[in-house]
Amino acid sequence: MERLTNSVVKRLPGDVRVPGDRPQTTGILHLGAGAFHRAHQAVYTDDTDWGITVAAPRSRDVIDALAEQDGLFSVATLGPDGASMRVVGSIVDTVHIASEHDRAVDLVAAETTHVVTLTVTEKAYRDPAGVPGLLAAGLAKRAARGGPPLTVLCCDNLPDNGKTTRAAVEPLLDPATRAWAEQHVTFPSSMVDRIVPASTQATYERALLELGVTDLAAVEAEPFTQWVIEDDFAGPRPGWDATYTHDVAGWERLKLRTLNGVHSTLAYLGALADIETISDTLALPGAEAYARWLIAEQIAPSFTPPDGKDTVEYGEGVLDRFRNPGIRHRCLQIAMDGSQKLPQRLFATIADLAEARVDLDLIALSLAAWTRFCAGKSDNGTELPLDDPLKDAIRQSLTAAGDNPAARIDAILGLHQIVPETVADNHQLRRAAAKWLRELDRHGVATTLEHL
Repeated sequence: MERLTNSVVKRLPGDVRVPGDRPQTTGILHLGAGAFHRAHQAVYTDDTDWGITVAAPRSRDVIDALAEQDGLFSVATLGPDGASMRVVGSIVDTVHIASEHDRAVDLVAAETTHVVTLTVTEKAYRDPAGVPGLLAAGLAKRAARGGPPLTVLCCDNLPDNGKTTRAAVEPLLDPATRAWAEQHVTFPSSMVDRIVPASTQATYERALLELGVTDLAAVEAEPFTQWVIEDDFAGPRPGWDATYTHDVAGWERLKLRTLNGVHSTLAYLGALADIETISDTLALPGAEAYARWLIAEQIAPSFTPPDGKDTVEYGEGVLDRFRNPGIRHRCLQIAMDGSQKLPQRLFATIADLAEARVDLDLIALSLAAWTRFCAGKSDNGTELPLDDPLKDAIRQSLTAAGDNPAARIDAILGLHQIVPETVADNHQLRRAAAKWLRELDRHGVATTLEHL
């Protein structure tokens, strides 16, 4: 079957949006070739005259597909009333870091690279030999050449993600490079938002049907998209249609706690109830009411939102997005890497609520659901995969705790690499979570939610 390439763009159906004059050079190096980047930053960049080189840390499946398609791929925007298709042309080159490490370092150092963006997931920032090491090596070479300023822009779901990136890279720099970087490199924070499910065979079949050609880099996403960026660029700034601010923190908390925190909670509850997607989980009797209570009574009191934003109103918009039947966002996909996600999505909220002496009963159900999910069995006895870098430590702690709900909660709270000490020592949280875990053990998710 013919592939999506430059030669076929003009022959695509008239209702498919296609790129205009494509950039011939790249000013952006993006680390991470996942679906989210293609449906978010690459789309924003497609509306500018900048180009992107995409670097894949490990798997080369996506960049090989992009290389065969002249960097082109399609985004299907899925709403309640159907899909609209767009072909994106902002990616002009690819690199495979695992087999082309030296070239990747040279791209960080290149005078033509003005911005490095990242979507490498939360756990990547803890591996000095991985992405932080690559950035440090590239900055050292850039500094030695007396290169131009560079902006390193993190787009991962981390609080203060610019500071997190800087903290991962700076200890790896030699004194001369660090001194140069202090004057020539910035690490702005950003908040990114768009629900982008993992591509499946259905994604590629939809692309073939709508385009009439094969697209093995196709992605699909919800209509909503947002990008809030700290306006701290060291050099040229792409013309992204984003929100620029000097304080991203409030936006980060609003999204991480309200959207991502509820997303993770529903993912664990749905997986335990043997439900595949978030939209189907939200349709369980009692699930939407619980999510709404969680937002209003636990998340909203935990922080101050950005000026002009109301957390409860924002939460209603989040639930509306979760209900979108066009987005088949799998619970097991969202449930991955809980040890890396929940410190900012759940435990930061709990810590702030505890400090404010707010009752923790509702949010304790989120903790109980994750604890039961980590044990690896659904309510019907189906095996649940625990895809997590701390899988062994989590499973060992739960096994040692036995069947007692309180002991199992204590085992999870005792994982200090995940749970802050102030949260682990909160007796009211421990009692409430043990109560909910006992309910989930006895009755399952569906009955527990229905009788809330």
